[in-house]
Amino acid sequence: MGNQRNSLMTTTTWLVGALAATAIMAGNSAQAADCAEMGGEGDKCLAIASALEPGSLYVIRDGDDGNTLVNWSINEPLVDRDASGALVPVLAAELPVPDAKDPTIWHVKLREGIKFTNGEPFNAAAVKHNIDLVANPDFGASINGIETLKTAKVIDDHTVDIVTKEPDPWLLYRISTLRFVPPEASKDATAYSQHPVGTGPYKFVRWDKGQRIILEKNADYWGGDKAEMDRVSFVFIPEAATRISALKAGEVDMVSSLTPEDAAKVPKVITSSNAANGTYLRFNLETPPYDNKAFRQALIYAINRDALNEYLWAKQGSVEACQTLPPGEVGFNKSLQAYPYDPEKAKQLLAQVKLPEDFVVRAVFTTGGYLPKDSETGQAIAADWEAIGLKTKIEYVSSDKWLDDILAGGEKTKPDSPAPMTYVQLDYHSMYAARITSRIFSRTNKMSGLGTSYPELDAALATAQGSFDVPKATAAFEQVYKIGCDEALYIPLIDYPDIWGAVEGVNYEAGPGVLTRIHLDRVHVD
Repeated sequence: MGNQRNSLMTTTTWLVGALAATAIMAGNSAQAADCAEMGGEGDKCLAIASALEPGSLYVIRDGDDGNTLVNWSINEPLVDRDASGALVPVLAAELPVPDAKDPTIWHVKLREGIKFTNGEPFNAAAVKHNIDLVANPDFGASINGIETLKTAKVIDDHTVDIVTKEPDPWLLYRISTLRFVPPEASKDATAYSQHPVGTGPYKFVRWDKGQRIILEKNADYWGGDKAEMDRVSFVFIPEAATRISALKAGEVDMVSSLTPEDAAKVPKVITSSNAANGTYLRFNLETPPYDNKAFRQALIYAINRDALNEYLWAKQGSVEACQTLPPGEVGFNKSLQAYPYDPEKAKQLLAQVKLPEDFVVRAVFTTGGYLPKDSETGQAIAADWEAIGLKTKIEYVSSDKWLDDILAGGEKTKPDSPAPMTYVQLDYHSMYAARITSRIFSRTNKMSGLGTSYPELDAALATAQGSFDVPKATAAFEQVYKIGCDEALYIPLIDYPDIWGAVEGVNYEAGPGVLTRIHLDRVHVD
């Protein structure tokens, strides 16, 4: 689907006209969810309204946001990020360490006496089973960033070595999203996808398809009685307005996936402690005129990203500082500044570029609310590009096609026009530079649009990804992003938080990254 806007209509005028003012509305104070509906009279219960119902509950194979929302408190990792973002051991007894002589080997000591809730032991054999499973490309693991995993070797019941394909100093960050499943119970993948089993503070009770999933506290949890809520119900309500109405009526206690406008309507707002997501536009740099630095810079200078943040994100986001890493991340380059909004500079640069007759700037976005504010972002950017004299066509595709396009590296050259740009969202849930940087700058990553251009990036990227010397790796990441910024190799847009709503009295100790990876043992009610 194309979109053509008046060339005089810029981001600011379009957004002001498109967005209505929203009044803050009062909501109910906290009241307990209906425990009887969850099968637990007199217990302390919590109901969470979710925008997404999972298609499967097999967390390491089918890990969409609906899946991880439910499973993050059922299945556990070896190491995790605490609320401050620091790495902490979970199923590991201590943080794993690389071998002194062979950096492709990491030594892992496991906690003793832990069992899955079906009675299977969590031990070195279980770790090997899971590592080998997700490392097998035929399995189709849905976990981001596990591409360096090769295998695991059992040393004894509570000692295991993880082996990587190459030295990987960022392994602990990668495996913080790897939740472990029981080897025997998960053999029947179809059955397991409907009834997950884990070692976590909560365990699965039932799934009423199209309605809700219910969990209950794991009374035998190895970590003690940390969870406050006895039962938790995830109620599936796709429409944001209906979720908010249920919250204000006291039918649920928390709601997921809110926009800033939605947030103004709920009694209490919960956000991630840092940016949860970042967005950018990816070029195919091997296709003219996107191989022309002046053209790329013209596109960047033309976009009023401050207006995007103000009118789409109610200033709850931030304009990215010419890089796709959030502040505070290893490798974030503090010296870089965002390209300012300067349409006159954009026109001057555009005048240096010889464009084909009837050239049209094309960019692909997704539809259906898969990404927050995707449609509005596309229309606003199109307005800004048309304001500097470019014909623009924004194409909206289904989320499945969009994901295929992202993973394949973008639409390839067509005879009649150059490949379009693609709108990309990065999630910061695991908050490590290696995964994000690889997607933009690694020539072996299909998500990158570099092709064979800018070979000076390769040595710096290899150091950033492979050095165990943190200051050296940090400096290399900074160099990579300086090249990316100076050469305008992408269009950085907005970092924004994940936003939920709650009734008064419900508190959640949020950490960095997306809230759909909720740790239910951090939920407390006054």
